[in-house]
Amino acid sequence: MDRAHEYALRLFLAWLNERYGRSFALSGRAGDAWQAEDRPDRLAAASADLSEGDAAWEARRGEIEARLDAARPGSYLLWLPPGASLPAGEPDESEWVRRAVLAASRLASGRKGEVRLPVKMLLAKVRDEGGYANVSGGLSRHWTTITDRMRGSFFLDSSALRRFTRNEEEREQLFEHIRLLSQGLETGGSVEFEHEDAWTVQRLPRGAAAEGMSDGWAITGCPPGFDPADGAAVRRLLRARLSAAASTLKGSGEAARVLVLVGAYDYIENENAGPALRGFDPSLAAAFDVIALVADGEVKPLLVSRSLRLTREAAGG
Repeated sequence: MDRAHEYALRLFLAWLNERYGRSFALSGRAGDAWQAEDRPDRLAAASADLSEGDAAWEARRGEIEARLDAARPGSYLLWLPPGASLPAGEPDESEWVRRAVLAASRLASGRKGEVRLPVKMLLAKVRDEGGYANVSGGLSRHWTTITDRMRGSFFLDSSALRRFTRNEEEREQLFEHIRLLSQGLETGGSVEFEHEDAWTVQRLPRGAAAEGMSDGWAITGCPPGFDPADGAAVRRLLRARLSAAASTLKGSGEAARVLVLVGAYDYIENENAGPALRGFDPSLAAAFDVIALVADGEVKPLLVSRSLRLTREAAGG
């Protein structure tokens, strides 16, 4: 189990503690099974990726993590959005690391930010008639907002943008910038303009892990070539992860059994693991008291057993 899995568990525990007023912390592990305690209650937990990456990706990730560790010590988790890739070499690598460290340096314990990376987009005017924007890439979900501002028909290539910032003011500024650019275009003309990708980075909260737990940078999210929108692939992986985690946590005694899935989504609201889980035979999830998804720095419960009492009062603490 790598550092990213441990960090996902720690984020889940931080969410659990805040929501239910508890103080669970990782207390150790045996193989791939972790233990967390808030006496007298215990959790037995496993974590697994809801994505697949190859050996080359894993090796490159380790190299970049080591360089980030050297540049800025601390417990940080960096999320790669779908379609994103790590820098291939110099000079891009040094600039990439500089930007990641700059974003991390602004974070207090338990907080999130965005690593800003420069990208280029292209706006082209197709014809004078109509009021429509055909948008590809990272802004495609916002095509109606962009279309509403257009006079004429346009094509917007935002394929270099992997994750659009969550900052609403910055979003509005970009939409207005695109509108102004469109007004200066003649039919058949195009203009290239710059913007910034926004990858989520977070600093792990203090107090979520016991002494001896990991420290350093971890990179997770979406490996190159994996498509988290592919429902068939997600369902296949989810079945495999449920089966493997059930075996891992078998024999955990009276401890509540928890599976934390690490998602590959750009925003957690775009996850399709929850709908996939609800479509399965319920017996596949019967081995767990809690199944949670961690993606893009956020935690979402997918299943919480009705018999589980998580508040201290309900648990009899």
